[in-house]
Amino acid sequence: MALTIPDAIQASVSEVLGTYLGKQPNLKATEVRKENTALGEISAIIGLTGEKVQGAFVVSVERELLFEIMKVLLGEAPAEINEEALDMAGELANMICGSFRKRFEQIGTTLKASVPSMITGKDYQIHALCKTPRVAFKFEIDGKHIFVEFCLDKLG
Repeated sequence: MALTIPDAIQASVSEVLGTYLGKQPNLKATEVRKENTALGEISAIIGLTGEKVQGAFVVSVERELLFEIMKVLLGEAPAEINEEALDMAGELANMICGSFRKRFEQIGTTLKASVPSMITGKDYQIHALCKTPRVAFKFEIDGKHIFVEFCLDKLG
């Protein structure tokens, strides 16, 4: 059976969160998004480039889930979003994207990733610079959510 992009994203999120939390995230929804509103309070945007493609990989996480991950990994969580929380969110995005890129190579395309750009706040917009709409995947663990958005344009 051929690996699909949704399968690769789901497997990558499950691998990373399952490893760190000891719990498997549930995929709750998948949708094609044309609007630019962010899905979570903390987002990491990673640019992707390949030989004939370019795109974006966005990981948005609710603060409660990020703080739970920090508590498990570091023994404590901050009261508010701080530099340490941003670093953790960026690293979480790097791990999920890295796992995805390894799986994506099985499809036959090698992708290089940029350093994540971090955005926080409420009601902000993400302009991923893709001509194609982003596909969003909503995952849930214990009522808390993490979202992965992905888009890829062919070049030339």
